[in-house]
Amino acid sequence: MAYKSILVHLNNEGRVKRLMSAAMQLALPSNSHVTGLFVVPPAPPKSPLLPMISGGAIASALDAYRKTGEGIHKAFDEAISGQPVVGEWRLHQARRPGYVEAVLDHARSADVVVAAQKESDWDYADMFDVPDWLAMEGGRPVLIVPKAGELGSIGERVVVAWNNSREAARAVFDALPLLQKANEVTVLSVEEAGKPEATSEIAGAEIGATLARHGVKVNVQQTKPGRGDAGVELLAQVSAHRADLLVMGCFGRSRLREFVLGGASRHVLQNATVPVLMSH
Repeated sequence: MAYKSILVHLNNEGRVKRLMSAAMQLALPSNSHVTGLFVVPPAPPKSPLLPMISGGAIASALDAYRKTGEGIHKAFDEAISGQPVVGEWRLHQARRPGYVEAVLDHARSADVVVAAQKESDWDYADMFDVPDWLAMEGGRPVLIVPKAGELGSIGERVVVAWNNSREAARAVFDALPLLQKANEVTVLSVEEAGKPEATSEIAGAEIGATLARHGVKVNVQQTKPGRGDAGVELLAQVSAHRADLLVMGCFGRSRLREFVLGGASRHVLQNATVPVLMSH
C-alpha cells in the first residue's frame, strides 16, 4: 500500500521548499506521481458596494499573483529534478467564483494532499490557505505541514488520536502507508465525557490489534484532556513522545456553505509544530 498520486497545494513561493520536502518523503519510497497545483482565482464580479476597487486594480493584482506562480513553478521543478518521481505542474485559472472549490476539484482524485498550515502573518492567508477546507470537504487525507519548527523526518514516530469515531477510523486507515513504515506508533485512546472508561480501553485495544495485523509497531495508551482542551492535550502528548507526525480525524459540521470545526481540530490546525495527517 502506498501513496501513488500526491497533490501539493502551492500558493506562496517562500513555502515551496518546505512543502516539497514533505511531499518527497511520501513520494520517493514508491516512485509516485507528484502534482504541483497553483490556482489563480477568478476576478470577482463588480459590486456597487465596492466602487473604490477598480477593475484595473483587480486585474493588476491577479497578474502579479500569476507572476508569483511562475516562481513557484520553477521551485517545484527544482525540487523534483533528478528524483525518481513523475512530476506534473498544474496552473489552474478558476473560471467560476470560489478559489476553494477549484482546489477541491483537483484534490479529490489524489491519494493524499500536501498543504500548508495557515499563515497568520500572510496578507492572503484567509483567501489562499485552505487546509481546513481540504480536510473537511476534500474526501482525501491531507498532510498539513507546519509553518514553524524544524521539518525533519515524517512518520518515524507517530501519535494517533483515537476515540472510536468515524473520523478517527478514516484517518487511521488513510495513514496506513506511513504507519506501516514507522519505527514507533502510539495510539492514544482518548477518554470522552459520558462514556465508560472500559469502552475507551476496548476501542483502543481493538484498533491496536488491527494495526498490528498490518505489521504496524504499535502500542496503545489511554489519555484524557487533563490540560483542559483535548487539542492542547494532543499536542502535549506529541511533544512527550517526540513524535514527528500526528494522525487524527478532522471534526466539524457543515453549515450552509461554511463549516464549524471542533475545538480539538481547530486548536491542532492552528498550533501544531509537526506535520498532521487529517481526514474527515
